[in-house]
Amino acid sequence: MTSFTPPATPVPDLFQPSLQDWAERPAQAFEHWLAARGYRESSATVYRAMWRKWLRWAESHQRALADWSAGDIAAFLDESGLTKLHRYRYARLIERVFHQIEQQRTGTHNPASSAVQQKLAEGENDPTTFLSSAERAAIEASLEVGAQASEAAANASAFKLARDRALVAVCHGAGLKVAQVQSLLLRQVDEALEAITVERPRGPSYKAPMLEAARPALAAWLAVRAHAEVPGERVFVADSGGRVMHAASVYRRVEAWLAALPALLHRSERLSPQTLRNGYTAALFDAGADPAEVGYALGLRDATSAWRLRAAYAEWQAAAHPDGRP
Repeated sequence: MTSFTPPATPVPDLFQPSLQDWAERPAQAFEHWLAARGYRESSATVYRAMWRKWLRWAESHQRALADWSAGDIAAFLDESGLTKLHRYRYARLIERVFHQIEQQRTGTHNPASSAVQQKLAEGENDPTTFLSSAERAAIEASLEVGAQASEAAANASAFKLARDRALVAVCHGAGLKVAQVQSLLLRQVDEALEAITVERPRGPSYKAPMLEAARPALAAWLAVRAHAEVPGERVFVADSGGRVMHAASVYRRVEAWLAALPALLHRSERLSPQTLRNGYTAALFDAGADPAEVGYALGLRDATSAWRLRAAYAEWQAAAHPDGRP
C-alpha cells in the first residue's frame, strides 16, 4: 500500500515575526515571513533579493519602516529603472508584508496599497514618454525668477519656493534622477552652471550639461541658500537648518510643481522627475546631439541604451504628430 505524503504546509504562526522584529531587524523578519508561507526555494530566492534591494534603498535614504510612504515606494521604483511588471511586483510584495504587520497593529498604514491605488506602481516604462518642445517651454517659463529672488531667504515660504524651482531645474535642465538630486553637493555644481558633475558609488563620474534656460533658477536658489547660511554641503535641504531632504520629498515637490502647470494638464501619463529626465533627453536630441553624447549626458553605462532612447523618441514623435508637424 502506497503511503500518502501530505503537501507542504506553511510554518505555524509561532514563527511569525513581531512588530519589533520588523522595525529593528527587517531583513531577518522577512526570512521568518518567507518561511511561514512555505514558498518554493526558487520563489523565495527572488523575493529575498527584491526585499534586500528595497531595504538597501530605504537605509540609504534614512527611511525607517515607520516612515515608509507611497512616495518612497514610487521614488524607489523610478530610481531602480524597473519594467512596469517588476514595479508592480515590488509594490505587491511590500503590500503583503504590511498586511502581515497590520494584523499585529490595527490601523497601520499600508504604503504599498496607497502606491497601487494611486497608480504610482505602474510607471512610465512601457512605452517611454517624452515632453514636446511646447511642454518643455512651459516648464522653462515656470522656472523664471525675479530680480530680487535671492533676497527672500528670511521668508520660509520663499525659501522653499526657490528650492522647489531649482529642484525642477536640475531635473529638467540636467536630467538628474531623484537620488542624484537628493545627494547633490555644492562642489559638484560647475561655477558657471554649465554642467553638473554626477558622482556614482560605483564607476566613474560624468558631467551632465545644464540647459541654459534652467540655470537662472539654480543660481537663484544657490544665492538664497548662501544668504540663509545653510550649513553643510548638500545643495538641496529640507530647511535653512540644513536638515536632509529625503528622496520622497524631492519626488513629491517636483510632481506638485508639474501638476500645477496648465500646459501639462492634458497629459494622461504620470508627471514625475523621470518625465523631466525624458524631456531632457528629448531636448538634447532636438539640439542635434547624437546618441553617444546623450548617453554620456545621462550617465548610461550601456551604449545601446542611448540608441534605444533615440528610437523610442522617434516613435513617440511619430505617434504624437502623425501629420509630421512638430
